[in-house]
Amino acid sequence: MSTIEKALTLLEHFSSNRPEIGLTEFKKRTSIDKGTLHRHLTALKNSGFLEQNYLTKAYRLGPAVIRLAAVRENTVPIVKTVKYYVDRIANDIHELVHAALPQKNGMSAIYAKDGGNHKVRVNFDEAEILPFHATSSGLALLAFHDDTFVGKILSKKLVSFTDSTPTNAIDIQANLETIRACGFAFTDQSYEDEVSSVAVPFFGVKGDAIGTLAIAIPVSRINETFHETMITKLITASTELCRDLGGQIPTNVAKAWATKLEV
Repeated sequence: MSTIEKALTLLEHFSSNRPEIGLTEFKKRTSIDKGTLHRHLTALKNSGFLEQNYLTKAYRLGPAVIRLAAVRENTVPIVKTVKYYVDRIANDIHELVHAALPQKNGMSAIYAKDGGNHKVRVNFDEAEILPFHATSSGLALLAFHDDTFVGKILSKKLVSFTDSTPTNAIDIQANLETIRACGFAFTDQSYEDEVSSVAVPFFGVKGDAIGTLAIAIPVSRINETFHETMITKLITASTELCRDLGGQIPTNVAKAWATKLEV
């Protein structure tokens, strides 16, 4: 990993629940030595990507991030577009729904909403990178990505998060074939105990998967009927989202989704 990559990776540690991070906490969260870490943080601060709380000396996201986020959303307004569909599903089923885009090592949530007020809820940190092999979002993206990218991901050592995390590349490849055939991915406690999730991809102009819509739910609230409801809600939303984005749904996926909606 290059010096620039290491420095920019530090930005991924911030979230709504963790808006400020001090040098000591950064050291605990990374494998970077303190001297190098301080140089990275100083460079990010000098470039405007970070700023410091003058009282606590903790770091927080700086104005450069705001400017670039605004440029991105003004030129490629995907957050505004997916928000409508995430909100609609969350309000309909009263569960946690999120949209995510792929990064180098996993899926990054761009918008999420918990539409429920249940006592038992799924904890979700939008700053967390969702691993490709252990989440429905990641698997739904991999199933419709190019073989070279999938090969790189599955050639790495795959971390086990629970007793149900798939770590065998051959088994994951077989699951990806199933996902390609049905058009959605389902995981059962593979990333977090007592949590299941279902996800569908949404596609770009070339028919390639560019992101995912997903629902995460405690296993205690899922049953066959609700499972089918989640899938149909996601398929309907992704179909409309692809239309809004000018995306092209692959023919086999469109057929699989149409069959699912007819059931």
